[in-house]
Amino acid sequence: MVGIKRATKPIIERLKDQERSGAPAKFRMEQVVGLFAIACSEPEDYGRPISDWTARELAEEMVKQDIVESISPRHVGRLLESAQIKPHQSRYWLTPPPG
Repeated sequence: MVGIKRATKPIIERLKDQERSGAPAKFRMEQVVGLFAIACSEPEDYGRPISDWTARELAEEMVKQDIVESISPRHVGRLLESAQIKPHQSRYWLTPPPG
């Protein structure tokens, strides 16, 4: 009977997200994309005298660029890990070697 009851709901109602337990997301998607953009850029583009980004450097740069008020290096690492972004390898897939 549950299947029949569900089938009578309009499709738009069935596609809506249901309430989720837990705390709401702390960062908007635009902020997360900002992190990804910085992580895939060279640190020198932001005046950083380093060759590869660290989670700490990325967190500091996000605050400096007014993308977020605050963010921990650990959370930066989790966001990058969930998107499978590895800043230390970005030059390999963003700029393939000549050949």
